[in-house]
Amino acid sequence: MQHVAQIAWHRAAAPCTAPPRLPPPPRRLLAAPPASRRTKWPNRFYPRRQQPLPEFTGEAEEEGAWGQPEEKRDEMQLWMDRLASVQPTERSVAVAQLLRIEEEGAFAGLVGGSPGADTDEAVPSEAEAEEEPSPGQQRRRQEGDEPWGRGLDPRNKRAVTDLVASVTRWRRRLDYIIEACSGRRMADLDAPLRQILRVGALELIEKQAPSHSVNEHVELAKQVMHKGSAGVANFVLREIVRRQEAGTLPQPPAPTKGTSPEEAAEALAVGASHPTWLVAGWLQQYGPKATMELLRWNNRKPHYAVRLAPELDPAAVCQRLEGMRVMAQPSHYLPREFITVQNNMQALLSSGLISSGKGQVQVSVIVIGSHWKLLNDAAWREGSREALLSSGLISSGKGQVQDEAAGLVVALLDPQPGEDLLDACAAPGGKTLFSAARMQGQGSILALDIGRSRLAALRGMAARQQHGAMVSTHAADLRDFAPMLAQRRRQSAVGGEDAQQEVQEAQQGEREAAEAHGSADDQAGDSRSKPWPTQFDRVLLDAPCSGTGVLAKRADLRWRRTPEEVEQMAGLQGQLLAAAASVVKPGGLLVYSTCSLEAVENQQQVSAFLANHPDFSVEPPPAETGIPPKCVSPEGYLLMLPHVHGTDGAFAVRLRRRGDSDGGSGSVAGCHSHALQGQG
Repeated sequence: MQHVAQIAWHRAAAPCTAPPRLPPPPRRLLAAPPASRRTKWPNRFYPRRQQPLPEFTGEAEEEGAWGQPEEKRDEMQLWMDRLASVQPTERSVAVAQLLRIEEEGAFAGLVGGSPGADTDEAVPSEAEAEEEPSPGQQRRRQEGDEPWGRGLDPRNKRAVTDLVASVTRWRRRLDYIIEACSGRRMADLDAPLRQILRVGALELIEKQAPSHSVNEHVELAKQVMHKGSAGVANFVLREIVRRQEAGTLPQPPAPTKGTSPEEAAEALAVGASHPTWLVAGWLQQYGPKATMELLRWNNRKPHYAVRLAPELDPAAVCQRLEGMRVMAQPSHYLPREFITVQNNMQALLSSGLISSGKGQVQVSVIVIGSHWKLLNDAAWREGSREALLSSGLISSGKGQVQDEAAGLVVALLDPQPGEDLLDACAAPGGKTLFSAARMQGQGSILALDIGRSRLAALRGMAARQQHGAMVSTHAADLRDFAPMLAQRRRQSAVGGEDAQQEVQEAQQGEREAAEAHGSADDQAGDSRSKPWPTQFDRVLLDAPCSGTGVLAKRADLRWRRTPEEVEQMAGLQGQLLAAAASVVKPGGLLVYSTCSLEAVENQQQVSAFLANHPDFSVEPPPAETGIPPKCVSPEGYLLMLPHVHGTDGAFAVRLRRRGDSDGGSGSVAGCHSHALQGQG
């Protein structure tokens, strides 16, 4: 596959010859795309993301209960049933997984890795784990019930994962080639045929598969659909083979000096397989050269960093990994706490080092005498869980797959022992637990999030951490939680000690009532008996965001976001910032962070916040945080750019509150409780 690096900025592309027209299909192959799939954006290849398709149960439901027409639901279920009935192969399982990604909005990393998380593409990023899965996705993750994936050996499962990740990453470019070779719009083809053509085109172009491999894709189309679809697959894939051999494979026209910005964005977006609106925004924000470097980065296979437990020596861990032919080194940014894997991630995963847990990625160390090895999640799913647990060999919580950029956000927060800390959008908990390690178990951390299932996973991890007992959790929207604390502050100020005692008793009563209904959060340690502070020394708002800084690890995310969603995220971020400001103690610190590269979610949010909160000011990172100057913008922001720093993209800022404040900052009026926190 020609990468965007090979598209010269000033080189004109040779024009493509007109593609031949297909004969009329013998059966219904084409259908006009429904209104929900049309888009007004210049990127005609990828419509706006639909809501995840609810899980099909086979029971009769009235129209509207699932949010999609009954005919559409039945059709999707038909394709999945047929795929489940054929003999499982790498290609059939990949097609099934790709259907789930496109039609149900599943995650590429988790879906691709579901048959067996044995490759680097199957390791979900922290941002990926933060999104709340649909009920159907939750059930499949818990039960592992993909019948079409059973019976594949580990090598085949790794191949499935690679196919799913690669097709998801290069989907738009593949569609450009397929449409040019077929003369048909991809949106007009039935969903399984689209995926079969994409997998076939990827194997022929990117993986240099022999031409006879076309027969297997054709046979799959015949089994899942019918002979007419098989004929289309045969024609299109053999046309790709013919053009590839002739050196005339369709390429998007490269931008030249006189190309308009809109045409340049379209050409680069097709060549690098990104949405046009996203590339256009980056061209405006970063310029052509940096945008092309960012696009190249997003299309590389991701690399990972591992945060180690405090008792582990990074140099010693790297030395042990070297014996496994895994090249790793202490982090350039956080050398005492992180290591970065330079190459041979496959060997690292094959060793069982990285455990891709359900919703979390943990490095689970098994200490056996003088050596250690780690637990692979596949072993848990395949029946070894009870044996491993009963063996008493597992010592969990020795590390976590966490990008260095996320670690630098905690370094910017710089939590100190003995302080009260609020992590306002805490799930999945990587920053929460890193903060606990830095606070050495002294003080308190309240992890707030609206996702109960994600908080449950966080509590499970905290229980395995050395300092996890200092972490308590509460399921709530910050925009509701902050006004409740403000009201309690006012009650305490008016009523003195008696009123404060009443507030504490009321809070305890609320928890006990929740427990009685089976909905209470299981607090760690003895923190349940202690009242929440009404204001905190430090508040971390790792806000829900578009996630455009993690596209190298979230290949599917580029197709799941729309400009409207970015604007909606920006509105939510402003509301959460206002709420967070009100729970910061006078003289305290608020850190706002995202994993987005968009100015509207980062710099513009800070400017708007400061205009409405004059008692806050930007505080550049102090020297004691250890944040390298090259990671700090002229304005004093932590700014991590993937193509510059070699990490996930991240933005963060320290906002210091004046010590002479009267205890109230900003207004949280008008906040609602339906925000999805913890995505960014």
